[in-house]
Amino acid sequence: MIHHQRGKIVDDFYALGHPAIPVYLLDGPSPVIFDAGFTMLGDFYIGEIERILGERQPAFCFLTHAHFDHCGAVAAFKSRYPLMQVVAAEKAKEILQRPSAVDRIRFLNAAAEPLVKQTGIAYNSDRRFETFPVDRVVQEGDRVEISTNCVVKVIESPGHTWDCLSYLIAGKSILLSSEAAGQADTTGYIVSDCLADYDCYLDSLLKLKALEPDILCPGHLFVYRGADTIDYLERAQAACIDFRRLVESLTEAAVGDMAVIIQRIKAIEYDSNPGPKQPEPAYLINLAARIKAVLNAVR
Repeated sequence: MIHHQRGKIVDDFYALGHPAIPVYLLDGPSPVIFDAGFTMLGDFYIGEIERILGERQPAFCFLTHAHFDHCGAVAAFKSRYPLMQVVAAEKAKEILQRPSAVDRIRFLNAAAEPLVKQTGIAYNSDRRFETFPVDRVVQEGDRVEISTNCVVKVIESPGHTWDCLSYLIAGKSILLSSEAAGQADTTGYIVSDCLADYDCYLDSLLKLKALEPDILCPGHLFVYRGADTIDYLERAQAACIDFRRLVESLTEAAVGDMAVIIQRIKAIEYDSNPGPKQPEPAYLINLAARIKAVLNAVR
């Protein structure tokens, strides 16, 4: 089964906001949020959360990584839920303390307004990204006890970014991978999001695949269940290898001209994608990084 709408995935687990920019909620004695989407959607996410929790407050917000579309609304959450603990990797904590990184996160959140307009959901364009403290730093093998019968296991999954974490909800076999396991668009094409390091990305993908989760939650658009989870991870592995071959062939054909390589891959991945899709400035930044990661791996 493939979910492509907001709402309940299984008992006590929800995709909220919009499929393109989701926030995941695990309900229970100590409710948990995973990721925080766009800054301008902070009020919308809070409304969705409170529709389920009522006056109860989330105990944790687990961040997969410090990209603009995954941490944008944390400050809004912290303002609304002051006792909520933000959980992330040490590298994410460091990123959020760098003024240049905060400026880029702020710029890219603002650049996302055309995408948010397309969704038709309410947003607040006056909200400006603000950084926030990370309350709890976690690493590979850590287990965060949410309640007596619920534990979130931390899995380091670098390659998309160096701070990228995935989370396995033990007992429910739900894996929140963000882009560490690639990202499908509405045409079925899977973007291999190896921004930091190609080999690490592929290793992380294989590591996540070996967990054989029942439910897989990538960063955007879809949630996979059962046999569709297995099928997606197989295709993501193949897409990763195909992307490397594509970059190698285009590099040879274009004699290493980065501008030409970028435009040819953009035509395949971005221009042909009917959407929803990343804001173009973010896509171009990421594409250049993905190409460089592949070229570094083949040298």
